[in-house]
Amino acid sequence: MSEDSLHQPNDKLLKATFSVPENARAFFENHLPADLAAAFEWSSLALEACTFIDPQFASSESDLLFHIKLHQSDAFLYLLFEHQSTEDPRMALRLLSYIVRIWERFAKTNAPPAKLPAILPVVLAQGKRPWKTSTRLEDLIDLPPAFAHVLRAWQPTLAYHLMELARIPYEALAGTPEGIITLRALKAQPMDELLGDALWDERLLFLIPEDALERILRYIINADVNVSLFEERIEKIRTKPLQTKTMTLADQLIQKGLEKGLEKGLEKGRQEGEQSGMSKGELRAFRTAVLRALEIRHGSYPEGIREAVEALQDPKQLERLIEVAIRSASLEAFAEKL
Repeated sequence: MSEDSLHQPNDKLLKATFSVPENARAFFENHLPADLAAAFEWSSLALEACTFIDPQFASSESDLLFHIKLHQSDAFLYLLFEHQSTEDPRMALRLLSYIVRIWERFAKTNAPPAKLPAILPVVLAQGKRPWKTSTRLEDLIDLPPAFAHVLRAWQPTLAYHLMELARIPYEALAGTPEGIITLRALKAQPMDELLGDALWDERLLFLIPEDALERILRYIINADVNVSLFEERIEKIRTKPLQTKTMTLADQLIQKGLEKGLEKGLEKGRQEGEQSGMSKGELRAFRTAVLRALEIRHGSYPEGIREAVEALQDPKQLERLIEVAIRSASLEAFAEKL
């Protein structure tokens, strides 16, 4: 799946979870340096309804801005979620532009002599490989050694707190149950571990609200995991009430995904059919729908099945196979119905 197609579920999962003050507070308290975490007045934490992302980065990052009190002074926590596959060596420069925008926004409603608020930028990196990039802006500036001691005082300085999911063990991710599960899901996705034990921690899953559980399941499905393996994972849940609730939500999400996929497949076939005759178009629509159902249900299918489906000429048989593909427990079971 492309980074663009992954952006929407990533964005939704992050913002839905950490827009809740309780989740955000537990996340920051547990993952900021201890001296900083102790200095903030966490009861004052409030989400600001705004974004500062550059349009060219809208498909690879998300952000959240929080207002908070720091010893009776205004301050901001700026969380930038970076989920592109490669690191940006100039992340500090990009953050500087975002921070300037936050200050400009503040200045519009707070005239002098009001001072600009302190801003703590936090970068949450999702990629599977640790970064090698410096977190300090001054390391990006080329200062001739002979004049560095003179010039350095004239250069802007900035450092950001980098939290790399790739470097943090699953069990070290802390916060509320919903926050922990969200962080584990974001860590697991690029590692292809969405069906692993770390994410399917029944103790945590049992404690999160139903809407949060649905978001996690939707996130897993949107990552194109094998549906059969996904269902097998649910069947391994030992807590029966949790298993029942999870299975019900998963069935609903899978069915919606199948319906959406089939609708797209049929529409594509009809569009192609308009150019080559209605009968051929109908056949193409049914074949596309069958193959799309198999793709959603099982993740992929062998070339032999594709060739067999493409060779079918009976619309009624193809229409029947759509339901067979949706309900098939395995590719072998589907192949027996061909």
